[in-house]
Amino acid sequence: MKNLPEGFSRHVEETIKDARQIEGHLTLKEIRFLCLLATVPTTTGEILEIGSFKGKSTIVLAKSVKFIGGNCVIAVDPMTLPAATDPTTDSASSLYSEFQKNLRDHNVDSIVEFYQTFSQNLARTWSRKLKLLWIDGDHTYLGTKSDFETFFPFLNPGAIVAFHDVLHGFEGPIRVMTEHILLSDQFGACGVCGSIGWSQYLGKSQETQIYWESKLRLYKRLIRLVPHVALHRKIKGLERHIYKLKRALVPHGEVKPTRWIENVKVSFPP
Repeated sequence: MKNLPEGFSRHVEETIKDARQIEGHLTLKEIRFLCLLATVPTTTGEILEIGSFKGKSTIVLAKSVKFIGGNCVIAVDPMTLPAATDPTTDSASSLYSEFQKNLRDHNVDSIVEFYQTFSQNLARTWSRKLKLLWIDGDHTYLGTKSDFETFFPFLNPGAIVAFHDVLHGFEGPIRVMTEHILLSDQFGACGVCGSIGWSQYLGKSQETQIYWESKLRLYKRLIRLVPHVALHRKIKGLERHIYKLKRALVPHGEVKPTRWIENVKVSFPP
């Protein structure tokens, strides 16, 4: 698929309306971007979501897959609380119940293949190729790195890897984005939308060379933020203002779907 599907804009607005009812941390621009990633696949394979909470992003992805006639989104989350990124007002059991209810209420429960476990447990029996890897789980460096490295071998050429909270003061997403994506010769097109950092996996290919300059530009902007969030440090006082100024210099605005489609490569392996 190299064009936006008919009715895409209407689908996005309807999805935003539905997603607003669900507790979670996605902004409007991030919802629009996830809709784009799920409705305009760049290769074949599965969509895997690591970290679901109450199902906000799960439902966005599932509705988008359903919109183009797909039949499956795979999600994994141990549903444990408390967590650094999630409120602590719920118990683990009520969290899982609300997640299931949200899927049913939005008519996507039949196309979400959910595993209530840690991603590393799922990985022990995983064998399916991926077209989209959405990482929004453990935000520590070791946790994010583990999720990325564990499922990296299953990326089909052309697959998109996206991390949430690259710009939200957590060490894991930004360090994995800078160290393992932007400095890698296996990734091409890249960017940040809201707090979603993303890039396209191309494998060891000459095609990645044309993206080096844009990757290095983004790297230089993001790397300035790393010292402020490394080693689980809390950003306070004047340092927090400095962090916000540096963050503002990272391009992270709305993604124009047609321009995004022109920038990525489409690869459909047999």
